[in-house]
Amino acid sequence: MRRLQYLVLLAVVSFGFAGGGMFAEGAAADGFYRVVGGKADVRTYNGYRRYNAGCNHCHGPDGIGSSFASSLIDRPLGVEEFRRVVRNGRSSGGTSVMKGFGNDPNVAPYIDDIYAYLKARAEGALGRGRPERLEP
Repeated sequence: MRRLQYLVLLAVVSFGFAGGGMFAEGAAADGFYRVVGGKADVRTYNGYRRYNAGCNHCHGPDGIGSSFASSLIDRPLGVEEFRRVVRNGRSSGGTSVMKGFGNDPNVAPYIDDIYAYLKARAEGALGRGRPERLEP
């Protein structure tokens, strides 16, 4: 875990000095998000809002995890698995249980937006806190 934190810190510092900004710019290879100058596209910005309206209570601020639920940025899921877990829930077989949100109108229609936000965080394109929004 310490090694991963060190590598992430090294990447952030490297991008900060080499790229003129604090985080990497651009889009995910699969097109899920677009970040320019620390500003997020509409989908990713909405994902931030939706994440903070429902997911952060368990998974911590900015997807970093908590003592209650795992980080969503340290070991991100692929989009299909993410959709399945959010819709149907998951149990680790022990005491850890995530309920499904497939019938929640505040989550289900926005699963891909939430994924875009978390993917941008996991790939270092967005830092912590509320991102500014790119104008369409």
